[in-house]
Amino acid sequence: MCAIRSLKILVLVLFLGPAAFGADVILNEYNAVSKSEFLNGGTAEADDDGGRAADSYFGRIPGNGGNWFELVVITDHLDMRSWRLDIFQGGVFDETLDLTDHAIWSDLRSGTIITVSEDLPSDASYDPAAGDWWINVQANDNGDGLFIEKSNFPVSANDWQLMIKDASNAVVFGPAGEGISPASGVGGTEIFQLEGNPDSSVTADSTDYDDGSDFSTFGAPNRWGAQHFDKLRNVAPTPASITVLSPNGSELLAGGAVWTVEWQSQGTIGNVMIEFSTNGGSTWQQVFPPNIGNAGRYDWLAPIIRSDHCLVRASSTTRPGIADVSNQPFSLYLCELVGDINDDCIVDMFDLALMASEWLASTGM
Repeated sequence: MCAIRSLKILVLVLFLGPAAFGADVILNEYNAVSKSEFLNGGTAEADDDGGRAADSYFGRIPGNGGNWFELVVITDHLDMRSWRLDIFQGGVFDETLDLTDHAIWSDLRSGTIITVSEDLPSDASYDPAAGDWWINVQANDNGDGLFIEKSNFPVSANDWQLMIKDASNAVVFGPAGEGISPASGVGGTEIFQLEGNPDSSVTADSTDYDDGSDFSTFGAPNRWGAQHFDKLRNVAPTPASITVLSPNGSELLAGGAVWTVEWQSQGTIGNVMIEFSTNGGSTWQQVFPPNIGNAGRYDWLAPIIRSDHCLVRASSTTRPGIADVSNQPFSLYLCELVGDINDDCIVDMFDLALMASEWLASTGM
């Protein structure tokens, strides 16, 4: 009887495979926003709730960055050469994307984020020791085929699912996505995301998988709250920091005018996201258009609002926790003088000179 029971257990182990005991790689996020839609609907100026839902990398654009999905490596020193990514729509197999045998896949560290994009060119500058935990590869009919096969692929709100297989064609994870968990609800103005920390306990049917419409985070930890990678990322990164220089407290800025946000950074930071708060940090909103890169300055169109509790925050999109906030609140004021032509909140001879110049120009004198 014991021999029969042991045989049954062995058969069960072989049948379930490695995915039953913690997957080496998991699905973290995918974009279900239709090409003609914005995240959370609406227009370029505002979403359906009157806010500015956007992706931390792409900003607020139609299609929210196009067809893309995101994986997280769970097992340290993982070799993903010649792995396969099977894509399903509506419960029906649609496409397989094969990873190549390129060296980039041979030794992946736990906590690595892998994005597969149809539109964004590949970026394999990957260097965890320098704080760069992100690999993006482009799967496109016109791609270079260096890291992943040259093939377009779908991502949609139609029960889209992903199955990850290793080089021996054994299932590592999935299928995962809408129709597995959540059972339904991922619409054409939303993204699918893991609303929990990625680790070996995450399974394809995890209740932490859900839809979202407030923001998405291509190539970065999910921001449903604050997704943490601390337990996965055991590579000691080089020191890095961000320091907000301006506005840094007590400034008096006119609402509706353009002001320069300045910051300094040390170490490998990656893209810097600029946000502002008008209520002392209780809520934050990303600037529009979003900042790109890490130039150390951003020309910010301040909101037309009166508040003495404003703050600016600069944060790395690739290294969670590296951020800085204005040391003290600054103020935004409204300038409502009809005769203030140059928007300095003073009606004086400069305004009169501008008016006279425009008057002469309009009369052809």
